[in-house]
Amino acid sequence: MLGAIGVPQPQAWWFDPASTELAAQPVQSGGRGSAWFVHGPFGDGVLRHYRRGGAMARLSQDRYLWGGEERVRSVAELHLLAALQARGLPVPAPIAAAWWRDGATYRAAIIIAKIADAHTLASEITAGTENENGWRDAGAMIARFHAAGLEHGDLNAHNILFDAADKSWLIDFDKSHLHVQLDRRRADANLSRLERSIRKVGAAQSTAYQQRVIDTLHAGYRRQGESA
Repeated sequence: MLGAIGVPQPQAWWFDPASTELAAQPVQSGGRGSAWFVHGPFGDGVLRHYRRGGAMARLSQDRYLWGGEERVRSVAELHLLAALQARGLPVPAPIAAAWWRDGATYRAAIIIAKIADAHTLASEITAGTENENGWRDAGAMIARFHAAGLEHGDLNAHNILFDAADKSWLIDFDKSHLHVQLDRRRADANLSRLERSIRKVGAAQSTAYQQRVIDTLHAGYRRQGESA
């Protein structure tokens, strides 16, 4: 187990959603059913157990090949969050990472700080909410991450949050990479992935509404790029 700076020494029970001390509540948006809101000595957090998606999930839902501690997914994400936070980017504070090795494979989990009173972009789109200022700010936020060199591993509408003040945050940095400079191809691929997600979660909304969300995000993204 590995804790972030200023966090008490992590304990095994922190990572067990069945622990009565955590009072774990499932996260409903995203997470493949493997994320919980928790409370412990670290405060309010989100516990996430790593799960495979796609074809690899048929081989194993939660096991990964061991390649050393620094290549453990939870450890990599903890370090990346600390680096992004140090750059002043809107990410949840890292709290602790854990892994359980079994021969050539391992399982992993991470705890991050909970963003208080937050909801996802996906929930807004599903409800047909109008939030052009928030969408524009979210686009600008993504541009800031790209300018810092971040290639997000799964940029989708579930991973963009708005807090009570409508400030946007980015979460879930598994399989993300921090480059010295992010090239246009990778940045465009990130944005295309987000567009597909918006259309998927907004399938019950009109095409015009979906496009307005996308266009407003792009407008914020371009404005941030022009002012940088």
